Amino acid sequence: MSISSDSPLITSPLAIKSLAVLLAMLVAVAPLSIDMYLPAMQFMAEDLSTPIHYIEISISTFLFGFAIGQLVGGPLSDKLGRKPLIAVGLTLFSIASLLLTQTESINQLLILRAVQALGGGIAVVNSSAIIRDLFEGDEMAKVLSMVAIVMMSAPLIAPMLGSLIINFFNWNIIFLFLSIYSIIVMALLLWRLPETNLLKKNGLNNKNSENKQSLWQSYKHILTHRQAMGYVLALSFSFSGMFVFITASAFAYLEYFGVSTKLFPFIFGANVVIMMLMNRINVWALNHYHSKTILTVGLSIQIVCGLLLIVASYLNPNLYLIVFLVMLFVGSIGLVAANATAGTLNFFPKISGTATAVMGVTQFTMGALAGILWSYLHELYFMATQQHTLSPMAWMMTACAIIGFLGLVTLSKPSKHPYSDI
Repeated sequence: MSISSDSPLITSPLAIKSLAVLLAMLVAVAPLSIDMYLPAMQFMAEDLSTPIHYIEISISTFLFGFAIGQLVGGPLSDKLGRKPLIAVGLTLFSIASLLLTQTESINQLLILRAVQALGGGIAVVNSSAIIRDLFEGDEMAKVLSMVAIVMMSAPLIAPMLGSLIINFFNWNIIFLFLSIYSIIVMALLLWRLPETNLLKKNGLNNKNSENKQSLWQSYKHILTHRQAMGYVLALSFSFSGMFVFITASAFAYLEYFGVSTKLFPFIFGANVVIMMLMNRINVWALNHYHSKTILTVGLSIQIVCGLLLIVASYLNPNLYLIVFLVMLFVGSIGLVAANATAGTLNFFPKISGTATAVMGVTQFTMGALAGILWSYLHELYFMATQQHTLSPMAWMMTACAIIGFLGLVTLSKPSKHPYSDI
């Protein structure tokens, strides 16, 4: 295992696996917050006396808040350390989740979801930064894949948990669960996780360190780094395609196909099973192929599946065909996420928190915008045809995959020097 030369903190296979589990629990805050209440959307719409369309918008609200949280949390973690920001973020997330149990209107829901996401973003942005503190190159991609494999149990079980809760309790209990979960994760991380930001650990001051830049300089360097931005675009638009589906999933499965709330979690969870399988394939493939090659394959699969979804959406689509194509589209993120993240972070070993923030902000902002654009196109298509169809979802997912692919092949050309000197 290739360890970053500045951070020989975790070297044994057992310690690496323990780290992967801890960080996976932290990263799982996002998918749990997004996926767990999907089966409850119809009940929430009834209780809050609002169309389900507005409940779906709360997903985009969460994504925007999560992006802002990462924008704030990444640079602060480079300056103050990873653990303090995890504690602050998860505390804010837990309080907002608790307040969400008392929501009585759609406006309260949207505002509190934004605050909840802000805290989640501040905390979760540290996960990739911690891995960059400790590893580099393709080995970093392997550890990121290990984290993803464990973390993906969250979106697999989240809709099932949500469905189980609404069968016995009110939907408010979903947010109570999230509050308790975040407190448990915070306690475990503060207890077991070492501080990996060595500049903070060794007491180095940003103003006196020649290796540190101002926040503006750091962001400018990352955003103007052509190769890194190729990987960022690939990651962001690949995830945007998935977020389009997540935003549209309640309509597509519960309304368009009339799937029951009991069956919905299993159909939704099938996507995660394929993603976990792809992650396992990714770990194996990294021993034989370069991470960029695997990343390109993942994006190519998404494009093919997206095109087939477009065709199917105009031909009286069959539920099982749509589920199969969506499974492959979403599952291919298992070949994209770790490799695109590692490809970006390789260039920024000493400002990994800020680089992670840039990835997170771009990823979640684009995902939120894509979800809102789908909603707009969906309503526009209905006004023009008086029919609700899957076509806007299919077109949006395909467009996202194509843009991500073009961004990667256009910007991320091989460089003589794979690592920057920042």
